[in-house]
Amino acid sequence: MLEYVINQTLLKNSSTTGSLFFQEKEAFSGVNKIAKKVMHDLELVFGHAPASTTNRNNLGKTAVLYGTVGQSPILQELDEKKLIDLSEIKGKREVFLFQVVESPFEGVEQALVIAGSDKRGTIYGLFHLSELLNVSPLVDWAGVKPQRRESFSLSGDMKYVSKEPSVRYRGFFINDEWPAFGNWTMKRFGGFNAQMYEHIFELLLRMKGNYMWPAMWSARFFDEGPGLGNAELADEYGVVMGASHHEPCLRYGEEYRYLRGEDSKYGDAWNFISNKEGITKFWEDGLKRGGKFENVITVGMRGEQDTSIMGKDATLADNIQLLREVLQTQNKLIEENVNSNLSEVPRMLALYKEVEPFFYGDENTEGLMNSEELEDVILMLCDDNHGNLRTLPTKEMRNHSGGYGMYYHFDYHGGPISYEWVNSSYLPKVWEQMSQAYDFGVRDLWIVNVGDVATQEFPLSYFLDLAYDFEKWGTNALNKTDDYTKQWIKKQFGAVFQEGDMEKMFDLINGYTKIAHSRRPEHMNVNVYHPVNYKETDNLLKQIDNLLNTADELYNSVATENLPEYFALVYYPAVGNLNLQKLWLLAGKNHYAAKLGKMEANKLTEQMKECLIRDRELVDHYHTIEDGKWYGMGLSEHIGFVHWNEDECQNPILMNVMPANKPRLVVTIDGTEQKSEGSPWHKNKLFLDDFLQPNVEEASFTISSISDLEADYKITSNQPWLTCSKTSGSLDGLEKAEEVIQLKVDRSAMNGETEGSIEVETPVGKVTIIVNAKPVDVSGLSEMTFVDTNGYISIEAEHFASKQEASGNNTNVSRFEVLEGYGKTLSAVKAFPTTEFFTVGEDAPYVEYQFVVQKAGTYEVDFYMQPSNPVTKENKIFCGLQVNEEDVNIVNTLPEGYRVDGEYWEVGVLDNIRTHTSKINCKEGLNTLRIYAVSPGFVLEKLVIYPEGKKPADSYLGPTETYYVGK
Repeated sequence: MLEYVINQTLLKNSSTTGSLFFQEKEAFSGVNKIAKKVMHDLELVFGHAPASTTNRNNLGKTAVLYGTVGQSPILQELDEKKLIDLSEIKGKREVFLFQVVESPFEGVEQALVIAGSDKRGTIYGLFHLSELLNVSPLVDWAGVKPQRRESFSLSGDMKYVSKEPSVRYRGFFINDEWPAFGNWTMKRFGGFNAQMYEHIFELLLRMKGNYMWPAMWSARFFDEGPGLGNAELADEYGVVMGASHHEPCLRYGEEYRYLRGEDSKYGDAWNFISNKEGITKFWEDGLKRGGKFENVITVGMRGEQDTSIMGKDATLADNIQLLREVLQTQNKLIEENVNSNLSEVPRMLALYKEVEPFFYGDENTEGLMNSEELEDVILMLCDDNHGNLRTLPTKEMRNHSGGYGMYYHFDYHGGPISYEWVNSSYLPKVWEQMSQAYDFGVRDLWIVNVGDVATQEFPLSYFLDLAYDFEKWGTNALNKTDDYTKQWIKKQFGAVFQEGDMEKMFDLINGYTKIAHSRRPEHMNVNVYHPVNYKETDNLLKQIDNLLNTADELYNSVATENLPEYFALVYYPAVGNLNLQKLWLLAGKNHYAAKLGKMEANKLTEQMKECLIRDRELVDHYHTIEDGKWYGMGLSEHIGFVHWNEDECQNPILMNVMPANKPRLVVTIDGTEQKSEGSPWHKNKLFLDDFLQPNVEEASFTISSISDLEADYKITSNQPWLTCSKTSGSLDGLEKAEEVIQLKVDRSAMNGETEGSIEVETPVGKVTIIVNAKPVDVSGLSEMTFVDTNGYISIEAEHFASKQEASGNNTNVSRFEVLEGYGKTLSAVKAFPTTEFFTVGEDAPYVEYQFVVQKAGTYEVDFYMQPSNPVTKENKIFCGLQVNEEDVNIVNTLPEGYRVDGEYWEVGVLDNIRTHTSKINCKEGLNTLRIYAVSPGFVLEKLVIYPEGKKPADSYLGPTETYYVGK
C-alpha cells in the first residue's frame, strides 16, 4: 500500500498539480479558519503554502479532507462508500478520526481524512496534523518555529481514532492582569478585544483545552470585542466561555461597576436583599445577551471584590437561605432566557472561600448539599490559592448529577503574599494534587488561574495535557513528570538545540522550578534560608550559579532567530527567578557577615547590587525582544513584599561594615554559628563534628578579616590524620576578605584516636578547633539503619528500611510510593490509592524506619509534610505512629482549630512545608519507627529525631540528612 506523502514539490507546484485542502461550504466557519492556521503550519514546515479549494474537482491527486459529523457531505459520502466508519466517533465528545484512504473519489488517489465528532473534535484533528509535523502548540503564541523538512509521510493504511478527553471542560483563567497582561494587550491590540482573543483561543485549542474565563479586572468580555465580537469569536471556534466564582449569569464583575448608578435600571448596590429587582434584571439581560453562545454559566453570588455576600453579623443560616434564593432566581432566569430544560444547560457553582461552609452547613444548620437548586450544577471545588486542594467529594457525594470541578492556581493575588510575576509552579506538585482530585471524582471541569499567561506556558501545557489524557499522565504515571518535561522541551526546541543542549535545558527548567517550589520568588526575604546552618545558603547559591551558567550557555549558543522563543519560554522565567533567589540569599549572608564585623559583607553588597541591576535588565530585555512583543508582561512587582500585595515592598537592605582599627580575624566553623577571634580572654575553642558521620571525609572552616589591614594567620594540625588545604596565609579585608580552609581526615591513620585538634593563630591569639572523629560501630546493623552521631537524626522519607503493603475487604492493595523529586529536599512518600481512609491493623500500609540512639529516653520526631489540607471538613489529617512494639498512636498532624487562611496555614503555604512534632519513647540502641497511612493527603518528605527539648539548629530546609548504614 502506497504511503501518503506531503512534500515540498507537491506544495510548490500546487497551481499545476491541484489543491491539497478541500474546504466545504457546509463546514463550520471556525473549523475552516483553523484549517487555514494548519495550512500556515505546513508553510512554516515546508516553505510553501498549500492551496485550498471549495471545488473538489480542483483537488490534486493527494488531498486533505476534513469535516464534522452531520455537517459534511463529503464525510457522509465516504462513510456510505465504506471508506471510513463514522459510527466510531458519532455521539462522542471531542473525538476525531484521522485516516488515510485510497481513491475517495475520481481524480484523487489518496486522501487524509480528518473527521470530527463535533466542532472541537474536528479542530483537534486538524491540529493533530500540525503535531505530527512537530509544530508546537506555541507556534502562534510564542513564535516557536518548527523544523523545516522536505517531506512527510503516513502509512497508506494509517488510521487513528482519538480518545474522549478525560476531563469534560479544561481551560485557564486570565486573572490579576494588571499591570502586566493589561499593558501588553493595550499596547499590542488596543484593548481586551477579539484581535487579542484570537491568539488566546488558538493557544487554548492547540493545547486541547476547550474552556476559559477571560480577563476581568477591568475588562468587559461581552462589550469589548468590540460589542459581542469576543463572544462571537469564542463561539465560532468552539471555545466554551465561563466566568469566575463571583460573576454569575454571563455578567462580568466590571460590568456592574460600569453600569450601576442611582438612575440605572440595575440599581446602585450589588446586594440581592436591598436591590433584588436591579440585580435580577442585570442577570436577566446577561442571559439574554450571551445565552445563545456555548457557556458554562456561573451561578451563585458573592460580594464585590472577592468578598462574602452578607455582613459579619449574618448567621450561617442567613447566608445559606440567601444563596438558596439567589440560585432559585437564577435557575428561573436561565429556564426563561436560555433553555426551558434546565438540565441541558451547563452551570457551575464555585465552592470558593466562604461559599464552602454554605454548601456543607454544620451540625445545627443544613447546607445546600443535595438541594434541588443544585441539581445538575457542576460543583467547583478549589485549592487554597497556593496549589493545595481543599475539600474533595466523599464517596456518597460523587453521585452528584452535575459532577465536580477544580479551580487551581499558578498565580494568585491575595494573602498571605501574592505571586504574579513569573512561573513558580513545580510539576511533581501539580501532578500529586490534580491526580488526587481526579481520583476523588473531580472530572467535569478543571480551570487554572494563569495570571498573565506569559511564562506560564510550561505548567499550563502540563495541566491541560493531564486533563485531556489523564490515562497517560495521571495517577498511573507515577514519577513521569521528568518524561513530560523532556518531551515538552523537544516539542518547543527540537529544531533549535542539539540533544545535549536539551538535556541542559531540562536541568535548568527542573532546577529553577524546584527552587521556586521551595520558596516562590515573591515570598523570599532575608530571613528565609539560614545564612550558615547546614550550609543551606551556600549550597543553594552554588546550585543557582550552576543553573545560571547553564541558562547563559544556552543563550549564547542559540541562533539569533530562535532567541526570542528561548528567552520568553525558558530564559526569562528561569533567570529572573534564580537571580531573585540569589539576591535574597546574598542578603542573608551579608547581614550575618555584617553582624560579625566581617569585611566580606562589603563584597556581598556589591554582588547584591549586581543582582538588582540584572533583574531590571532582564525585564527591559523581555520588553524589547522581538520588537517589543512582550512589552508589559514583566511589570509585576516581585521583590520584597511586606504585605499580601506590593504596597510598601522593599528592596533588600545593604549592610556595609567599617574596618576595625587593628588587624583582626574571625574563625567560623562552616555549617554552624560557631565563631572566635582567638582572644585568650574570650571563647577561643570551637568544635567541628562533621567527621562523626562515617561517610564524611572533608569539612571546612573559614577565616575572615574584620579590618582592612594586613592580617596573617597560621594553621597547625596536631594529628597526622588531619590535614588542611593551607597552613598559613594573609588577608587584607579588601582584595582578600576571607579564606575557606578545607580539612580532610584519613581514618586509616587514626590508630584508635577519636579526637584531634587544629590551631589557628590569629593577630590577637589562638583558636583551637576540636575535631571529633569517633568511629561508629555499625556491625550487626542492616542497611538503611540511621545512627545518631550528632545528637539528632535526619531522614529523607524515601530512605525507609522497609515498607508493607496492605489489602482490605475490597482486596485493593494499598501501599506507600516514593514521589521522586517531590518537595523541598529529596522526595516524598504518599499512600495509594489516594482516596482511601485507612484503618491501622486492617488495610493501612506503612513505611518503617530503623535508627540507633545512644541513650534511652523521650525523643521528639518532627514530620516535614507537604502542606495538604484535609479532604473533608473535619480539618484533620491523621497518620499512625508506632515505635518498636508499642501501641500505634493515631496522630492528627494538624493543630486544633486548623483552618485555611489561619496563621498555621499561612506559614505552611509560604514555606511549602508543614511540620508536626510528636514525642516517642526510644530504647538505647536499635529502634524501629513505623508510619501508617490513615487520612488522604498525608505526604511525608522528611523526619528529624532528637532528644526531647534539644531541637537541632534552626534552618529553612531542615537538617541535612545524617548518616545511615550503606550511605
